[in-house]
Amino acid sequence: MIAIVTDKPAVGKEIAKVVGATKCENGYMTGNGYLVTWTFGNMLSLAMPGAYGFGRMEREDFPVVPQEYRLIPKHVKSDGGWIPDAGALKQLNVLKRILPECGAIIAATDASREGEMLFRYLYRYLGCTQPVSRLWISSLTDEAIRKGMADLLPMRMFDGMFLAADSRNKADWLLGVNASYAICKATGLGNHSLGRVQTPLLAAICRRYRERENHIVTDSWKLHVSLHKENHLLKLHCTEDFSDKGMATEVYDDCKCIGNARITAVSKEKLEIPAPLLYNLSELQKDASRHWELTIGEVQDIVQTLYEKKLISYPRTSSRHIPQDVFDTLPAILNGVLRWKEFRPYAEGLGIDTENLPQRVVDEDRVTEHPAILITGLYPEGLTEKEQEVYGLILGRMLEAFMPSCLIECTTVDAICAARKFRSKTYRIIQRGWYHVFGRPDAIAPEGFREEELPDLSAGETLPLSAVNLVHKKDLPVNPFTDAELVDYMDDAGLGTATTRANLIRTLIGRKYIRYAGKHIIPTRKGLFVYETVRGMKIANPALTFGWEADLARMERGELTQEEFMEQALALTEEITEEIFRTYKPRE
Repeated sequence: MIAIVTDKPAVGKEIAKVVGATKCENGYMTGNGYLVTWTFGNMLSLAMPGAYGFGRMEREDFPVVPQEYRLIPKHVKSDGGWIPDAGALKQLNVLKRILPECGAIIAATDASREGEMLFRYLYRYLGCTQPVSRLWISSLTDEAIRKGMADLLPMRMFDGMFLAADSRNKADWLLGVNASYAICKATGLGNHSLGRVQTPLLAAICRRYRERENHIVTDSWKLHVSLHKENHLLKLHCTEDFSDKGMATEVYDDCKCIGNARITAVSKEKLEIPAPLLYNLSELQKDASRHWELTIGEVQDIVQTLYEKKLISYPRTSSRHIPQDVFDTLPAILNGVLRWKEFRPYAEGLGIDTENLPQRVVDEDRVTEHPAILITGLYPEGLTEKEQEVYGLILGRMLEAFMPSCLIECTTVDAICAARKFRSKTYRIIQRGWYHVFGRPDAIAPEGFREEELPDLSAGETLPLSAVNLVHKKDLPVNPFTDAELVDYMDDAGLGTATTRANLIRTLIGRKYIRYAGKHIIPTRKGLFVYETVRGMKIANPALTFGWEADLARMERGELTQEEFMEQALALTEEITEEIFRTYKPRE
């Protein structure tokens, strides 16, 4: 019998249906020569210092470096402390009993670094010795599963991927555990969890919050005029901001007294805005946050559900491009979609030529483990409201990506009134193109421009004023992060990956360091306390491990050894613990 091991029951049952394993057992399914079983995510973790013989640690014990890292069943927090997860223990016992009965194993865990690590940790922990093949698929459709089963891959192809995942996991343990225990020992202020990614992320959230708290409000006055021509109103603003109300009022009175303005310049520029690239997980999370106010954790859960319902391709991807073989399947998918009743009334107006799709999203070199997120072409039924919202974004973006460019004309008008310079920036749409799908102005409007149709204007003409307005403005403080802004920040700072960021935020929430206040993310008192404790230290600096992802990618390609990477991690750990003990004298 051949065992197939997945990391989710729902995925296991889909694969079982395709391979003919239809008999349900306790924790697995059998049939047609297969035994399909699963885990509940990662059920194993690296043991804490006590398992390596470290009891009450003193200054000289740091940094704590295990001779060999040990795997233990996943633990969960209870009122009495951390205890083994009962569900994980139960399923581990099932796997320990049934896997030895199988002559070979197919690894069908998540097709990613994390999925590769999950399977190999499990294989090692259970003491398995059977030969293993890898099922690597980017969709859960029956066709994709059958094709993947017919083209199983040797595990050695993914050795570099496992080394990268294993190295990052051990290095995170090394930095996080040592920093957490060191701050506890040095300050005597209790156990506060630190980490190479979670602590810089917490610091960013706290800095933004403190900046808001410490903001000093300043006043300014903005002057606007409206000119009249051919039943059109042309609105312009003074290019100066006035910090003195008296001066602003004086200019306001002058404009009203003069009653007209002279056009000094009219400039026009046509801009072609190409269709956006396909979604990866990060870009999808940003847009779902902006347009539907979904958290990145909600989006990650929703896309996993859509994937398991066979409606989209593998979602945990950092790619926004696709390879040629995937591109070749799209005409049939798009032809089917455009025949759906929702699109029939205006399918032709979308301007999608399925026989000659543009290939700007095809780039083999820019595809990572998986291509960009695509719909599979199966009709979506029975979706919740939030699932419909996320699916609609993915479908809409896929349509946009193969539509013509949007063409706009930008017009800048300058005028003089009361010896002051006024300006208007507007645009009009010449060709809607991909903008036809969602029609969101923020997707095409250049910064500072608004959509407006203007009358014919020429330099030198004088137009009467219809209105003069003086607006009092207050310099508002920066808002706390939204999910979209936080993903942007993590992208720029190199914190986490598309697949780990949702769990990072959940971890900080679970540790009561941050919380949601409406759509914003703010620190708790506990989070602010931790931030103030480590503020300015290396452990709170996102630049500390900025190059790690590039190093891990090199490891996947065989250009860097695990030993070299872990030496670098140990050196950073020594720097961090030394800084903590130098800053806070340990209590005896």
